Amino acid sequence: MINRRLAIFASAPLLSVLLAACGVGADSSLAQSPEEADVATATTDPVLQGAIDIHAHLDPDGYGPGGHGRSMDALDLAELAEQAGMRGFVIKQHYDQTADTAYFVRKLYPDLDVFGGIGTNFATGGLNPYAIRQMADVKGGWGRVVWMPTWDARHYVVNHGNDRPFITVASDGELTPEVSAVIEAMAEVSGRTRVSGGSLVLATGHNAPEEVLLMVEKARALGLQVIVTHPLLDSVGMSVEQMKQAAELGAYLEFVSAFTRQPETIVEYADAIREIGVEYCIVSSDRGQGSGPEGDEARAQTHVEALTAAADALRANGFTEQDLDIMFKENPARLLGLPVLQ
Repeated sequence: MINRRLAIFASAPLLSVLLAACGVGADSSLAQSPEEADVATATTDPVLQGAIDIHAHLDPDGYGPGGHGRSMDALDLAELAEQAGMRGFVIKQHYDQTADTAYFVRKLYPDLDVFGGIGTNFATGGLNPYAIRQMADVKGGWGRVVWMPTWDARHYVVNHGNDRPFITVASDGELTPEVSAVIEAMAEVSGRTRVSGGSLVLATGHNAPEEVLLMVEKARALGLQVIVTHPLLDSVGMSVEQMKQAAELGAYLEFVSAFTRQPETIVEYADAIREIGVEYCIVSSDRGQGSGPEGDEARAQTHVEALTAAADALRANGFTEQDLDIMFKENPARLLGLPVLQ
């Protein structure tokens, strides 16, 4: 079976990764196993059984503004997710599309629901409707999430003191024509991704709260599912009232695991989730950030460890297992157009 797969992938750019993962003569430096990368064994927390992580940073990826590599690759996480009993994950990149990576991971881990997406930053042509259509056409149709500008968004660049070009998504209280064109292209191909016929999801990116709400309104009017990207992080900075507006429009709100680092942010996130309602919330890891150029200079928390830490923090603040199931399993499935498992 491995030889047949290698023949299929002979001209593919991920061949070296697959060779190394399968242990069939590739240079082991091209892709580390979880043991080589010092990745911890998956935890056994029940919150992971059937969980879907909608925000997983993974190699192969580029550096981006920070200059640090990722802590593991997509095959590393697939192994951990399978061990932990997870249902799947979404591979996020800011400067590329990951539909092809998801396709290859699914070949080796057919029991996992693995999805890709695309970031609408400069590296993919910015607000480029042609790139959206191409992602939906990648074999398998596993490219499902479109992240509006993140690292190259005006709001992110200006508020992080960067002196570099940026992408503007709204002006004078209206979305730019380029943003509207991307959202309309998503609606055009949603439900018709290649082979799998999947629906697309709009993720709002690192944009200002008022811009996020404009995107939510436009996308929901066209029937698209929407996830508001980590609204409480500084890269966005929404108030609870603004998050409630997004929920009223039909969007989900994403709460990433970094909130577990400080006691005050644990309380802030727990209060916000409780006020908005768990039925509108999704908890994701947003992990995969490494240390140093190749991401291996220090041990990094894994995605499954991050999800477990988030679940423990929420339990300590009064959330039930049923609440956790809604945020870690059921809402991610609804967002991605998957059946909710009982």
